[in-house]
Amino acid sequence: MENFYWAALGAAKGFGTAQLLALGKVFGSAQELYRATESELLATGIVTPKEVAAYVESRKKNRLIPEQLKESCERHQVSVIPIVSDAYPERLKRILRPPAVLYVKGTLPDCRYSIGMVGSRMADAYGLKVAETFGRRLAQAGVVIVSGGAKGIDTASHKGALQGGGKTLAVLGCGVDIVYPPTNHKLFGEIAENGALVSEYPPGTEPEAWHFPMRNRIINGISQGIVLVEAASRSGALITAEFAMDEGRELFCVPGNIFSDKSAGPHKLIRDGARMVTSPDDILEELFPELQGSAHSNLFTGIEDSTPLKVCSHEQRRVLDLLTQGPMTLDRLVSETGWKVADMSVILLELQLKGFVSVDAAQRYTQT
Repeated sequence: MENFYWAALGAAKGFGTAQLLALGKVFGSAQELYRATESELLATGIVTPKEVAAYVESRKKNRLIPEQLKESCERHQVSVIPIVSDAYPERLKRILRPPAVLYVKGTLPDCRYSIGMVGSRMADAYGLKVAETFGRRLAQAGVVIVSGGAKGIDTASHKGALQGGGKTLAVLGCGVDIVYPPTNHKLFGEIAENGALVSEYPPGTEPEAWHFPMRNRIINGISQGIVLVEAASRSGALITAEFAMDEGRELFCVPGNIFSDKSAGPHKLIRDGARMVTSPDDILEELFPELQGSAHSNLFTGIEDSTPLKVCSHEQRRVLDLLTQGPMTLDRLVSETGWKVADMSVILLELQLKGFVSVDAAQRYTQT
């Protein structure tokens, strides 16, 4: 029952996780702390009268919470991992406001090698392809993919990890027994079988708008770095990026179409100093060099013949032919082909992702 007393403490109002940890040491167990009187709590000097009053009132309204939580979790096959447990992700313990407990459906994997992937719910085909490909290649290398289970980039990242035969975590803004969005019912089942659904909220908790910014700190806390694929200038995904910078995590941004609003977030962060990445190997090189032999920079290595002739469109091959003459700028390529700047930008980015083109500091494109 000790874990469920921790869960009850985490659900009660009044005390933060740091205070609960300090009080737990004084009282010896979560059960004794949960049952402590107002005078006993005040005698510790750890919490203020106002905090104690809020806690006691919350506990009074929910006196059977530990037993209720136990029944609910067992019914939904959900495990409770308190912050004092060795199974609780070590990196998450060190953030500013770690959750007191995690509710887990599935099996929480070793998150020593883990990367958070976030982005727009309204992602376009390009963003979805990037997220799925990065998720797949990184998972193949042994990296746990952590995301939020939402539509768009989150869903594509989870799917990519599963395609790669790896582990993935979906950190939810509701109870792990609730499927939100409903369209991800099948996906959530697969994640629970090949990783875990994770939440700081007990089973039965419905999604609320304010839950999602809070869950972003957990995505960041579990992960060694964050990859931002697509995000508008005002986006929930940027909250995760801000958490990453605040907590000293590595922040990686995938560039996008300069004419798309969905590229505004990553491009701003790149200008502000985030690292631009154009392949999973960039991330492996930076964070997980020991895993580099398990993945490749070419995003299309799964294709039997990955030569440009087989995997490139007619337009892409036209650009590669031009680059055989030497490095060229975007303007020069537009002039040579007569195509629109937007179309050429997309083609060049696709060729970079395929590993056939690189760009130097002077923004000149070269065939690799």
